[in-house]
Amino acid sequence: MDVELAETRDFLADHHPYSQLSEAELRELPKRLVTKYFRRGATLIELGAHNDHLHIVRSGGVHIIDAHGVLADTAEPGESFGLSSVWAGAPSRYRMVAVEDTLCLLLPSDAFRHLMSVSEPFSKFFLDQHAGRMRSGVEMVRMDESGSAILRTRVRQMLRKKPITTAPDTPIKVAAQLMTDMRISALLVAEGERLVGIVTDRDMRSKVIASGISPTGPISSIMTPNPTTTDPDTLAFEVLVQITQHGWHHLPVVEDGAVVGMVTAGDIMRLEQANPSYLVGEIDKQTSVDGVVESAKKLPAVVYQAAAQDATADDVARVITAIMDALTRKLILLAEAEIGDAPVHYCWVALGSQGRLESGMQSDQDNALLIADDVTPEQMAWFGDLAQRVVDGLVRCGFPLCPGDMMASNPQWRQPLRTWGNYFAQWMNAPEPDALLNAQTFFDMRPVHGDRTLYERLQTSVVARAPHATRFLAYLAKQAQRFEPPLGLFRDFVTSDANGGRIDVKSGGIAPIVQIARIAALSKGGAQLNTIDRLRAASSSNALSEEKAADLTDAFEFISYVRLQHQVKQLKKGERADNLIDPDSLSSFERRHLKEAFAIIRKMQGTLAYLYRTDVTS
Repeated sequence: MDVELAETRDFLADHHPYSQLSEAELRELPKRLVTKYFRRGATLIELGAHNDHLHIVRSGGVHIIDAHGVLADTAEPGESFGLSSVWAGAPSRYRMVAVEDTLCLLLPSDAFRHLMSVSEPFSKFFLDQHAGRMRSGVEMVRMDESGSAILRTRVRQMLRKKPITTAPDTPIKVAAQLMTDMRISALLVAEGERLVGIVTDRDMRSKVIASGISPTGPISSIMTPNPTTTDPDTLAFEVLVQITQHGWHHLPVVEDGAVVGMVTAGDIMRLEQANPSYLVGEIDKQTSVDGVVESAKKLPAVVYQAAAQDATADDVARVITAIMDALTRKLILLAEAEIGDAPVHYCWVALGSQGRLESGMQSDQDNALLIADDVTPEQMAWFGDLAQRVVDGLVRCGFPLCPGDMMASNPQWRQPLRTWGNYFAQWMNAPEPDALLNAQTFFDMRPVHGDRTLYERLQTSVVARAPHATRFLAYLAKQAQRFEPPLGLFRDFVTSDANGGRIDVKSGGIAPIVQIARIAALSKGGAQLNTIDRLRAASSSNALSEEKAADLTDAFEFISYVRLQHQVKQLKKGERADNLIDPDSLSSFERRHLKEAFAIIRKMQGTLAYLYRTDVTS
């Protein structure tokens, strides 16, 4: 074999999935490759261009940039790009740019398709890049318009360089010089990889210059200890909401206990000037309930824009939730301005879909109040007044009352912390099926405003107790069986006259997955709230196998996406959003994948019935 061909073969043999090819296939592959050199800064594939080669990076590196100029991915030696355009024959949705002098091996589309057909490991690798058939389905049915960067971008994609840190005992003047030299306005203080504080240029001015603190003292003396952080998978929009509401300019990023970077308001605002965060800012500026209500009327337009762009159903749900949170906080602050400060500490919490960061356009209210134990009976009246004002305000903003009256305006759901502890103890230690049917939404509790420590104390107790409450988990599993996927014996959709020949994708699809994910999280003492986060954690903790967790995630995302598109169409027609979909209105592709999603749910319900013996619980 030619020396150059042999070197190429050896290179491919060291990189997956080419290493999985047979010896004969690996020997023939280099003969089909075209070697091409690109200078730093050169465009390898232009946005919208035709591409008929899978590109394999031999040396150098490539940035994969979307239509908004946002870095979507990178390709390093041994990695490939151009898959979607080669496989589907569609114009490239990305622009590929060499970040250094780069050598690529180009595999023609016919050779690529041949390998996909003859090598199962090779085929599986590239299919798995699209996260399986269901996840590919979500991508394929999305509208083709360009996406909103701030809705799609995760913090991880904005981290360009390693964090600049200093030790707690670093002299203030040394830290100040470091900030000057590095041209940064904030410095992270860390012990090894563990973040312990943050210092900003404002701290330098107000605590050192104005207050006369010695510049030879340790930086720990002026830092903000244990600052609020975010994680790499948080959406840029969610970070911007945090920064805007708290008046911050910097937010450290921590992953698995280690500080990995920092994002700023400027980083996020540069992603896109027109974004839903402006609505949050507008809400925050309102001085009356009428003003808040007017701002809330703009929410549908934000959802239309997101749904018409490259935002997932999960992204849209998080946007709606963030805006609903902002409306709630502002209504609380306006109420306090009228009725006075709270007599004791409290925490307003969201429940159900809002608690899980999964609010939809049709979501009603689910909320409650945790109140400090030193509250007196007389002081409880203040909280009743607060709750009624906020609940009424949310109704005016378009969020209906909860049919089950699970709201802070119900005295049962605004209680001292010790009473909440008793509630959860009763639900877990002596569960009653009828009571638990409604109460399970409280296990999706999330703090929205007030003293978070009240919530954290309750949550810590609940998640510690849950794995040992086997009867409670069995009852939850039995509740999950009540939601039957609308799928017949021969995998046909089951419709009902009561629903006008339509299928209910919430009760038959979304609700059972939410239930399964909740059980998986609680069974392992997990504190996650979001359904996708719970499924991801369930895979890591072995509460679910990796395959089952991935299948349920794919099913949840696809059903949620189909529902979102259905509801957007309804709202544009001036109709009230619902969960009832006519199967005949779907494409054959959507019907097929919806059936697969329902089949996944039914199979998992059977697994739950076996694991928790739901046939013997009563």
